Amino acid sequence: MNIAVLIKMVPDTESKLEVNDGALNDQNFKYMVNPYDEFAVEQAVQFKEAEGGKVTLLSLFSEDNSIDTDLRKMLAIGADEIVVLRQEGYRGDKPLANAKALSDAIKELDVDLVLCGIQGIDYYQAATGTMVAQMLGMPNISGVTSLEYNSGTLKAKRQIEGGLQTVETSTPAVITCQKDMNKVRFPALKDIMMSKRKPFENKNVDSIDSNDAVTSKSSLPPARDGGEMIDGENAEDKVNKLIEKLKMEAKVI
Repeated sequence: MNIAVLIKMVPDTESKLEVNDGALNDQNFKYMVNPYDEFAVEQAVQFKEAEGGKVTLLSLFSEDNSIDTDLRKMLAIGADEIVVLRQEGYRGDKPLANAKALSDAIKELDVDLVLCGIQGIDYYQAATGTMVAQMLGMPNISGVTSLEYNSGTLKAKRQIEGGLQTVETSTPAVITCQKDMNKVRFPALKDIMMSKRKPFENKNVDSIDSNDAVTSKSSLPPARDGGEMIDGENAEDKVNKLIEKLKMEAKVI
């Protein structure tokens, strides 16, 4: 069973967010593997361990090599190889263009299954995986929380409003993974050392024109107003004044 896992590199949650004149300044961002994609890697490795085959990680990013260390951590989990598509001017908020580049690369691989996270935690568009499925002509199940494989058939469960939905499809297929799918393993030191010997391929790809929506302006959340201190002779007096303000000024009671 040969599996491709799509990996998106997203800004580390500790990166400093700066906006200058309505434009996001990402020059000093550090990047990490999108957490939803980690669940996809873990699921792929579990299938490989049960069925045999190979797990190929596929990522699209700029020419910045600072991401290589974090990508190799996914090899330590149990994936077999990485292919990084290096694209000048890459942007994470262009799902249509990015899906085209990724689907073209997948066509060169002989895969039975494509896994990825349901969305990136940078732009929360939840679009790329489904677009890849459309471009490859494969069935797609999104937001999967449990996935089973049996003789070419996938059985997926996904949360819907008020219940749990079970969906089946044949392979090849594209599955986008939710956070409750599994528990991502911590690699042993031996696996970390072995990951340095696994294939890591960089491929240059051209930028792709698309009609993706364009971010016109970025801004930080407005600063919150300071709180108001309520004076009083005692606790009861303060509570009465607070209730009065909630009634007359805030009008919430």
